[in-house]
Amino acid sequence: MADTRTDADVMLRMTGICKSFGGLEVLRGIDLSLTRGEVLAIIGPSGSGKSTLLRCINKLETIDRGNITIRGEKLCWTNPDGTTATYASTNDVRRILMSTGMVFQQFNLFPHMTVIENLIEAPCHVKGMKRDEILPYARELLAKVGLVGREDYYPSQLSGGQQQRVAIARALAMRPDIMLFDEPTSALDPELTGEVLRTMRALAAERMTMIVVTHEMAFAREAATDIIFMEDGVIVEQGPPAEFFSVPREERTREFLRNML
Repeated sequence: MADTRTDADVMLRMTGICKSFGGLEVLRGIDLSLTRGEVLAIIGPSGSGKSTLLRCINKLETIDRGNITIRGEKLCWTNPDGTTATYASTNDVRRILMSTGMVFQQFNLFPHMTVIENLIEAPCHVKGMKRDEILPYARELLAKVGLVGREDYYPSQLSGGQQQRVAIARALAMRPDIMLFDEPTSALDPELTGEVLRTMRALAAERMTMIVVTHEMAFAREAATDIIFMEDGVIVEQGPPAEFFSVPREERTREFLRNML
């Protein structure tokens, strides 16, 4: 079947991404692209560079070399004869990164704010929206993540799973085009993991464009459209879930899956 994707469908393109901490190479020439509506799951052993790669997308980490384009706009680039990456201006970086939302391992909610205040904080202060403008959408998002009736609760009054669902709703309140999830269930008890994964599956079903760093193989198999297996800062294997899990090409991938499944 012919590839019908257009440049307009490409939400993220990363080429030649290199990143070191001191003398340790963490990312070694990563290439990936993400199209509209795609759910990309990134799996691999601890220390493989998964979270660092994710954090480079929204400049929580800066790359040493390579190119990152988000929705057709250059976040950073490296000239052919250059040795270091150059980033867009501060204002351009801020504007380009408005396209991304991120959910972390830790919930990072403001403890002194209620649930609804956590959701409307960024739209009001970053986008300059009026409280009355954002409140209906914030309440709609709380319904989406199954937290109707909790808008006046404080984070300390919620379970870990509920707090993570608030964090997802908070990221969605900025209306991002790409959602980034960095092991969003790793801090949760197994019983609470399911409710967060259900929320993420619902987003995937709505064709939200997502990159998910995860150890949850069932989620990767069921919800992702594409899987990347990373180790030692490189992409070892990539493919659609049915193929990736049933007939992995690389021996290292097979070994990893045997230990995880």
